[in-house]
Amino acid sequence: MSRRHVMKGMGGLAAASMLGGRAFAAPSTALTFAGWQYQPSIVEENVKTFMKLYDENVAYELISGDYHPLAETKLTGGQHLDMLYAEENYIARWHTAEWIRSIEELPGVDEIKAGMFPVSVQSLSLPTGELCGLPYYAGYNTFLYNEEHLQKAGVEAPATWDAVLETCRKLKADGISDAPFHGMWQQNWPNMSWNMFACWYSEGAKVFDADGNFIDEPALRKILEVHQTLYKEGLVTADIMTLPGEGVPSYASGRHTFMVVHDYNHKVANDPAVSKIAGKVRNSLMPGATRSTMAWTASYLMGAQPVDEERVWNLLKFFGGKASDGEYHVIKRWALEFGLGSGYKEVMADPDIVESFSKWRDLNVSSQQLGMATSRAIGKAIWFPEWDMFMMQQVQEYIRSGSSTDELVTRLAEKATELKSQYQ
Repeated sequence: MSRRHVMKGMGGLAAASMLGGRAFAAPSTALTFAGWQYQPSIVEENVKTFMKLYDENVAYELISGDYHPLAETKLTGGQHLDMLYAEENYIARWHTAEWIRSIEELPGVDEIKAGMFPVSVQSLSLPTGELCGLPYYAGYNTFLYNEEHLQKAGVEAPATWDAVLETCRKLKADGISDAPFHGMWQQNWPNMSWNMFACWYSEGAKVFDADGNFIDEPALRKILEVHQTLYKEGLVTADIMTLPGEGVPSYASGRHTFMVVHDYNHKVANDPAVSKIAGKVRNSLMPGATRSTMAWTASYLMGAQPVDEERVWNLLKFFGGKASDGEYHVIKRWALEFGLGSGYKEVMADPDIVESFSKWRDLNVSSQQLGMATSRAIGKAIWFPEWDMFMMQQVQEYIRSGSSTDELVTRLAEKATELKSQYQ
């Protein structure tokens, strides 16, 4: 039996165990909601706002640690969840396992979709085109630089990866930075994964074709070799693969010049309350042959067997859209307080958000970068999360060991072929 059928079977059993209470659940029965460990105290406050506005009852669970594998363990074991977070590359996988449901036919979906950026609609949809989630936030990986460091070195932000290497060598030789380059190289989700895909896309690597076949090409190899060179020449800190907080606290210390990181962390780097280089951090287009990057939209999903469809739909819309009073309570708060972008055109055009974002990043550059960004279509493959975890492990070892690019690329291709065959 294939893994796909095993997953379906487990999801079906979990759903069946919950059917008995679904149709007859009293309004006072708590809706269950699980999320990852990003600002959980704020999430709890948002839950309380929802309960007050809707006269509702919600049980919020924080899943600490590596979120997606832990969530899958809970779902496989039959835990009932009415709403949960997920990155876009888990949507098709969890739908196939019958742990979540499509929301395409729910009231107001056409209007909601019309208000989103097309790339977010694509990110939140199943391969069939059905919408399966509402946007938690929309983001991309950005390229940051410490303007003061570049001024001291008498150089500009690099436009190619070769220029990144040369500039880093100069910054180190001149004593301006002992570890000029920084990035999210940690193995755990989503750091090394998003870092590598953003850099691959910036150089024009496809990584996978439309049929899900891994593509061995010069652009992909170049990015791998650049990363290995950065580590080998000591142009990154020796503990870059184990630093906490996506490596952002280290960057905010002022030690590094460049960083590839989630765009909202630019706000942290320019926040004088937590950063020693506040006001000095600028964003530029990703270096590379195409200067693209990876863009994504994280999601709120509805469990396959909601306690009450209308109540859970209200919960999804409150967190992932407009509440019953017409306000974007949660989304606007994430944007203003933490710099998280939105999948909604109306939100990103909000004067309050435009004013706030303009204080810590160049909006013209960020708009241009988004217009050049690439969405990770391979994330719709239900086997991709397993390949992605394997890739992070293998790339880390390749960087540390200085081993052969040929061997790494072969292993990545073989793993993709193996997983595709297992899920057929």
